[in-house]
Amino acid sequence: MNKIYKIITLILLAAWLLLIIRTFLVSPSKKVVPTLQLNGENATPSEETPEEVEDDDTKIYAMLVERLKSPFDMSRYQGLLTRNIFVKPEKIVTIFTPENLKLVSVELVTLPFIYIGYIQTQDGGLIGQVNWGPKTHFVIKGEKFKDYKVIEVQKTRLIAEGKEGKLILEFKKPTKGTEFLARLYNEMDDKVYEVRKGEDINSYKILDITLDSVIIWAQNKEWVIKKGR
Repeated sequence: MNKIYKIITLILLAAWLLLIIRTFLVSPSKKVVPTLQLNGENATPSEETPEEVEDDDTKIYAMLVERLKSPFDMSRYQGLLTRNIFVKPEKIVTIFTPENLKLVSVELVTLPFIYIGYIQTQDGGLIGQVNWGPKTHFVIKGEKFKDYKVIEVQKTRLIAEGKEGKLILEFKKPTKGTEFLARLYNEMDDKVYEVRKGEDINSYKILDITLDSVIIWAQNKEWVIKKGR
C-alpha cells in the first residue's frame, strides 16, 4: 500500500508542474502601449515592435523555466514521498514493561454489602439483616442472599459461603472478600493501576495476586512484581 501512495503522490506532483509549464508556454502577444504624438494631435495608441515584445517575454519565460527546473532541493519533498498522506497519523501510545512497575499495595476487595443488624426470635434463634446497596435482606441459617448461602448467624458476625469460599461478615464493618486488589505504580506515565486476578493491563495478563506480590504474564514469560523491589 505504501508504494501505491508514493506513486499517486509523484503523479500529482508531476501534473502540478506540467500545468504550470503549460500556463507559461503560450506565444507572446503584441503589447499595445499608449504614446503621445508631437504634432499636437490627439494621442493615439501605438504598437511596440515585435522585437521588443519578444525580447521581454523571452527573458521572463527563461526565468520561469529556470525556476521550474528546480524550485527547491529534492530533499524538501522527501517527506511527501515516504509518508502516507491518505491515513491519519497514529497517536503514539506510551507502552510500559514489567520492569517499570512497582507494587504499591495489596488488600482484600471490599464487597458491596454489610451485616447491619439482627432480630432474635422467641426460640433464641437469630435473623440476620444484610444491606446490599439500597436493598435489605433478612436471612436465617440455610437461606441465600444473592450468590451466598448463610451458614451461621451470630450477634457479632454472619458466616456465608460462595463460589470463592467462606465469607465472614463482621457486625457493622465493611465486608472483605476473598479476592485481592493490587495497586501497581508505572514509572513511565506516573500513574497507579488497580488490578485483579485475571484482568489485563496494557495487554499483560494478571495471573495471580498474593499478599506481597503480583504475577504477570508478559513478553512470553512470567514476571513477579514484589513489594519494595
